[in-house]
Amino acid sequence: MGLEITRKKDGSLRAKWWYGRFEINGKSTCVNLGIEIKGEIPETLKMRGDSLFEHSRMKAQVKLEELRSEAHSRKSAAHHLEELYEIKSGEGLTQIPLTEMEIRWAFLPAKKTRTEKAETAQKANIREFREVMQAKYPAVKNMSQVSRPMVLAWLTTLNERKLSGASYNVKLSVMRGLFEQLGHDAGILKNPFAGIPHRSLRTVHRQPFSEKELNDILEHCDAIIRPVVLTAMCTAMRRGDCCKLKWESIDIKNGFISVKTSKTGEMAEIPLFPLLRAELANRPRDSEYVFPEAEEMYRTNDHGLTWRFKKVLRDAGIKNIRTVNENASQKASVKDFHSLRTTWITMALTAGVPMELVRRVTGHSTVEVVLKHYFRPKREEFRHALESSLPKALTGGIEERFDLPQAVLDLGKEAESLQPEEVVKKFKALVETVARMTDEEKAAAVIAA
Repeated sequence: MGLEITRKKDGSLRAKWWYGRFEINGKSTCVNLGIEIKGEIPETLKMRGDSLFEHSRMKAQVKLEELRSEAHSRKSAAHHLEELYEIKSGEGLTQIPLTEMEIRWAFLPAKKTRTEKAETAQKANIREFREVMQAKYPAVKNMSQVSRPMVLAWLTTLNERKLSGASYNVKLSVMRGLFEQLGHDAGILKNPFAGIPHRSLRTVHRQPFSEKELNDILEHCDAIIRPVVLTAMCTAMRRGDCCKLKWESIDIKNGFISVKTSKTGEMAEIPLFPLLRAELANRPRDSEYVFPEAEEMYRTNDHGLTWRFKKVLRDAGIKNIRTVNENASQKASVKDFHSLRTTWITMALTAGVPMELVRRVTGHSTVEVVLKHYFRPKREEFRHALESSLPKALTGGIEERFDLPQAVLDLGKEAESLQPEEVVKKFKALVETVARMTDEEKAAAVIAA
């Protein structure tokens, strides 16, 4: 047991930090030492690297020895306490220090595989709770010493920071689950988080883009983000899934993308529209990822992607992208990258695409999620969709859907037998009809043509 470096299958670094492995109560524990790996990395740790690498290795080794010594001291003190408790009560006593909560959490079973990003975020939530306890209650060293008043005091600090309701609930859920799962080993008689309700939410839903806004967005994208945006427009995939899309998931010949969504783990099957199919067919395959630059940015600095898309919206003149959120101190986004997913779903359902086909594309497990969070038609579009689909007896005799391609073909056949002024008159009538069409009808007509 000692220093470790985490690598991917291709040999590249999975993380830029040194890791150390040591034993706690007979269990092997691996922890991020917080020391950055520098210099030229040798093929194995049995080999020597350059001076920068060896210097970082030395710092990591010192940190590991400190952790080992600290763990040994805690173990010795806990052992003496256990012996005293057993003599008096005849029962064994177990304790888990607050400083071990992050490490212990990493070994707890999870419903699905944790991503590196999610694991980092959850450990940060646990560390944040521990730091508040250490600052407000320095005498508290073990999880069993945390009381309900202390927990309520911590929640008060979250309220004072004016966190969004969603962030507040995530932090509460993480700590409640941690104390619940480690309760027996930590000697906790009653979970101090039990029964504390989540904060009620008034969800601010994202709004779909119009067809004109979609065209304006594409016109103002830079070279890195444009193919990612186009993919999201045509597939309803989330930003992370677009950035991490691999060539092995794409079947250009049969025109399909088959990918497991990162959020739900559901398999999505997505037809390749001609526009995206042409884009992918012309891209170089010099990486396992379809968009390697975007994948690297998403992995190392996803804020860069957020900034780029915000700039696109500003340059495209798209306004009213944020609104007041009563659950948070900051305004909430109603038009951002995720709105591309809302746009696809709204347009598909409004056009009459069956819900089951929409769910196969988006990877949603329930109809409720789709309707509650993603189907956001504007009133006029909603009205027209219903009038076009329902019987005339209910809608007041609305005209049947106008078939533009057929109308043009019919005019072409008639033109030979008509006088010039009659052709002009019919052509003007056709133009007026097209002018009254909605963006969705025009788009459908273009596809049909």
